[in-house]
Amino acid sequence: MTPALDALLCQRYPQLFQHRHAEPQTCAMSWGLQCGDGWFDLIDILCESLQQETEHGDAPQAVAMQVKQKWGRLRFSVESASERQQAMIDLAEALSARLCEQCGKPGKMQSIKGFRTVRCEEHASTQP
Repeated sequence: MTPALDALLCQRYPQLFQHRHAEPQTCAMSWGLQCGDGWFDLIDILCESLQQETEHGDAPQAVAMQVKQKWGRLRFSVESASERQQAMIDLAEALSARLCEQCGKPGKMQSIKGFRTVRCEEHASTQP
């Protein structure tokens, strides 16, 4: 994800991304959000939902430990999530398998030079 979009998510959800600038030995969030810009809206909606559960429900404060693309899908790892929050994460991860990681349009899972990624028709030939 571009540094500008990474910073925007950290600004909007400081409690969720409190480990964003931690030492690399302690938390993988120090490397930032390791996925394409096309998933920004999906991650933004997920973060808003997770934070709503904390602020207006009885859920604990979810804290992101790692956000990345793995095997073509979003992986959003947190500590201290309720069952409902984990279900939200599971849904976002499942939806990522149908959204182009480059632009967010509907896409399909593909293998490009041995890397699995989700791409729309427009971005099907771009490198991962």
